[in-house]
Amino acid sequence: MVVGVVEGMSHIVYTLTSVGSTPEGYNQQRPKTKQNMKRVATVTGNHNRFNTISYLQTLYPGVDNNPNEAPLASFFLEKTVQILHDERNRFGNQKVLEFGGGPNLSSSLLLAQYVDSIRFCDYAQSNLAYVSDWIEQKSTVFDWTNYFESILTIAGTSKEKRIEWESRLRDALIRGGLSICDVNDPDCPILSGKSDDYDIIFSSFCLEAACLTIEIFNETIGKLVRLLKPGGLLLLVMVRNESFYYVDAENFFCLSLDETKVRKALQATGELVDIHIDSADTTVEDQKRNTMSDFDGEMIIHAFKTIK
Repeated sequence: MVVGVVEGMSHIVYTLTSVGSTPEGYNQQRPKTKQNMKRVATVTGNHNRFNTISYLQTLYPGVDNNPNEAPLASFFLEKTVQILHDERNRFGNQKVLEFGGGPNLSSSLLLAQYVDSIRFCDYAQSNLAYVSDWIEQKSTVFDWTNYFESILTIAGTSKEKRIEWESRLRDALIRGGLSICDVNDPDCPILSGKSDDYDIIFSSFCLEAACLTIEIFNETIGKLVRLLKPGGLLLLVMVRNESFYYVDAENFFCLSLDETKVRKALQATGELVDIHIDSADTTVEDQKRNTMSDFDGEMIIHAFKTIK
């Protein structure tokens, strides 16, 4: 998560699993009026109100037992597994930058099976503190067992491998380290880092929620590509056409993006080849029951940096 917003496969899963588990203080019948939309556009920087643990406990009951309860979450996981497997001989296996990971470790679990080191960064210190607690196996940490086992099933791996996968993840996070990141800070240490440094750069449900303008989005894509090694993999997951979303009673701004805008930003770098964008639409039923946001689909994007 970057710039006062909640991220990391988070807000999309939330919208699909919130039926029957509405957070305290939230009015489920809240209309999507112009007045509400104006308020959403001004609500930024309220990451300090974000409770990581209650957020995780609200989000994951149900989906952790059966990912198919959230079809778009299943789409994201299946496509990520497929891309990493199919392209594994094309990218290096040393370093990943996970940009805006939030408190969610599901993507990290998959990435750790392919690389030695994961640099995990997020805007919210509370999320980084949570990840640190998970690495140290503190007793108060959120229990990912069921959800991780669901991911192993999607990856075609026995659930008995969970402990081994978790161990690889902890080792990768320790090697890479945890960092603060902020797309709106021109001096962000991560984005100002060494060029050609990472084999994979991964970001899920972050950039559309973090970038306040399309110009900042385009600039951030360029900065991320600069950090990628020649031949490296850029892997992004985004919601489509979302302008706001709720977490608890708080609403957050989201930059509305679609396939055309994303492809244009990638092509503008002049350094990416084999650009692929796969999309999944929300169903009419999903849209009717979703009172938490206004996205109409999900995109998973991957491309490779040119080898000079």
